[in-house]
Amino acid sequence: MFLKKKISALLISFMLIFSAMAAAAPLPNPDTGAVSACLIDADDNGVLYGKDEDRIMPPASTTKIMTAIIALESGKLDEPLVISRNAVNTEPSSLGLRMGDQITLREALAGMLLVSGNDAAVAVAETVAGSVPEFAKMMNDKAQELGAYRTHFVNPHGLTAQGHYSTAHDMAIIASYAMKNPLFREMVGRTSYNMKYMDGSTKYVTTTNRFLKSGFPGANGIKTGFTNAAGDCLVASATRGLKTMIAVFYNDDYRWDDAPAWLEFGFSFYDASELQDRTVVKPSTIKLNKITEQRIKYSRETNKNLAALDAAIASKAKNLNGETVNDADVVQQPVEEKVEKQETKVKDTNTTKKIVTNTEASNDVDDNINNGRNNNEENVETASDVATDVSTSETTAPEETNPLLAQYVY
Repeated sequence: MFLKKKISALLISFMLIFSAMAAAAPLPNPDTGAVSACLIDADDNGVLYGKDEDRIMPPASTTKIMTAIIALESGKLDEPLVISRNAVNTEPSSLGLRMGDQITLREALAGMLLVSGNDAAVAVAETVAGSVPEFAKMMNDKAQELGAYRTHFVNPHGLTAQGHYSTAHDMAIIASYAMKNPLFREMVGRTSYNMKYMDGSTKYVTTTNRFLKSGFPGANGIKTGFTNAAGDCLVASATRGLKTMIAVFYNDDYRWDDAPAWLEFGFSFYDASELQDRTVVKPSTIKLNKITEQRIKYSRETNKNLAALDAAIASKAKNLNGETVNDADVVQQPVEEKVEKQETKVKDTNTTKKIVTNTEASNDVDDNINNGRNNNEENVETASDVATDVSTSETTAPEETNPLLAQYVY
């Protein structure tokens, strides 16, 4: 009987071990119809999976990711957009800009990223750099800075042109950098937007990115693209907890199916605990707030007369500085109105009794302060600090910070 129980226990143990291993194992390698594809972890740009990811490809409108980066870092977001005849006449897709439209660079950029407006891309380039060639130079300099060495741009929109190319791997790196900018992240995560003109009118625009509407958990970007030469293109991203995955597909007829499969494959490399949202708080703030709350509670329970308590603290402070304190000075501290009315009717003997009571309150506070110091050696406070803590009736909740925004240094 004992042997049977032992064997059963061993079998259960092995089953648990194998099930844990199976849960932690990545999914099978995903397939794709793309000519070139790449999946990276945006934390370190490490390649998790790829298919001919370093092959030179026409990037189509995924080019606009770099266009947005240059515009966002230009310092001109709230300046009026320069809309030239050259911009208006750029072939579709189009945001529908007209010469004379009054709109800021910020709003035009938001519209450009959603509808993939080529007219807006030219207007953005001319506003930021004065001309398309100068803007393309800025794009290429940034690509080199980011390590996208197999990328070269000649325009801001991605229409097919000689010398305009990238790779799935390079574009993943560029997209990873862009997603660390909170404003870019917000813009590409929208499914629709009311683009605002400077005269107060608006224009409703919707995204070309069907992946955002797919219901995939954590889907938050980024950009579509298409030309006859490039085929169907997609840069897709998703975030779970503190992990962001980015997948790039060039010339892929099945991009809407491939994106969820590849991103899920990327998340399967990580433990579920790493993919959960976490609230980051400051332990030191929590500790200090807890200490202050305990002192306030103790002081209010043992010292009903707050005026006497303040007087006792002042007395303690003077003693710490080597000064003498007159009991009469302590008695003259302000008290509640009701107590003052009663004091006008008492005799000298009662006044003497009140002095003794206040002296006891002082001793209580001495013990409270000393106990606070003994129990919290890492949080030593002066007598004036304790006074501030005691007079505070509410404690401030620990500040919550967004980990995602902390990662980006702009």
